[in-house]
Amino acid sequence: MLLIGVDQSHKEHEVCIIDVTGCQLARLSVPHSASGFRRLHECCQMLQTPPRECLVALESDHSLVVDYLLDHQYQVYVIPGKAVDRYRDRHRQSGSCSDKSDAAVLAHILRTDRELYTPWEADMPLTRQIRSQVKALLNLKRAVVRFGNQLRALLWRYYPLAAELFSDLDTQIALQFIQAYPTPQAAQRLTRAQFTAFCHAHQYRRSDYITRRYAQLLNAQTYASPDVAAAYAGQAQTLARVLGFLAAERDATQKELTHSFEQHPDGHIFASLPGAGQFLAPALLAKFRDCRARFPTAAVAQAIAGTSPVTSQSGKKRRVLFRQACDREFRYFATQLARTSVKEASWAAAYLATVRPRCDKASQAYRRLANRWIAIIWRLWMDRVEYDESIHLRNRFTNRTPS
Repeated sequence: MLLIGVDQSHKEHEVCIIDVTGCQLARLSVPHSASGFRRLHECCQMLQTPPRECLVALESDHSLVVDYLLDHQYQVYVIPGKAVDRYRDRHRQSGSCSDKSDAAVLAHILRTDRELYTPWEADMPLTRQIRSQVKALLNLKRAVVRFGNQLRALLWRYYPLAAELFSDLDTQIALQFIQAYPTPQAAQRLTRAQFTAFCHAHQYRRSDYITRRYAQLLNAQTYASPDVAAAYAGQAQTLARVLGFLAAERDATQKELTHSFEQHPDGHIFASLPGAGQFLAPALLAKFRDCRARFPTAAVAQAIAGTSPVTSQSGKKRRVLFRQACDREFRYFATQLARTSVKEASWAAAYLATVRPRCDKASQAYRRLANRWIAIIWRLWMDRVEYDESIHLRNRFTNRTPS
């Protein structure tokens, strides 16, 4: 059996190969390319060890080298970076480190503490697609908010009517209006017929809404002079075009994500969660992934999601601390589910009302509710069943009743 540590980088990977006794068998640097991956594979073949008996430790699964290793039947272990940092102290007390020494540390982790980690299993292609779409959609949503804030701030400087005329600034009709009529003077020159035709062209057909919006145009007071408006109009049109493109991509990505999510065999589990909606349900599925062995207990899922606190105890001193080392994106999704679930799950609203007075911040209370949700989702995920609030309430009552 070979124990292999790989310290990854974008250009070159440092590799350390040892045996079960800790004897170093090989060290090499391989480029981040197909030829580099083949060189690593050929080195293991020269040591007369089949891939199934080669255990590889890395710090991240988000890499082409991981895809190559899994495709060639290597056993891959993903070691958290924080753990690697702590293991360094077992080899060097000075605190110094290098890529080569980190590769050796990763190899020795497999030699001494392999039983603490679970071999990495690749998700099915559909799960990987959902995870990619969730990430893309999250980035698009954040970009829409960022550019929307910029456009709103600019409009409030010279053209506040355009920021409030339609329901949301990121709707296509609002953005098209800004591009077509980028100054308050141009908007006020519109006739009722022209404004109605513009609204109809963008599938805005409620006559009472059109009347109300046109009245806003007529009654709006314009303080920006034509010179001031002209100075900002071009920038507003540019931001409106960018925001329109991002909003359209966001909506298209959401449709693709929904389609992928509906085909997933675990989709019904996460779709049944109250308040999950079209985004949080697939986002949580992407975090739980496919391999049930990745979360052997609910506590492991809660720790990785960062919803459970860290307890530090020594003698009579005991401290409960906020968990820093976790998947922060996972914690964000879980906390958002906690916030939306209180509107649909009666027990969640009751629990939040109970713990909120004991918490300094609302975010702490929602995090405690998210911790409960992670435990519930883990049980549903392990049993492959949908959420049923009546069953959950019955279980809570049973657990409180003395035997």
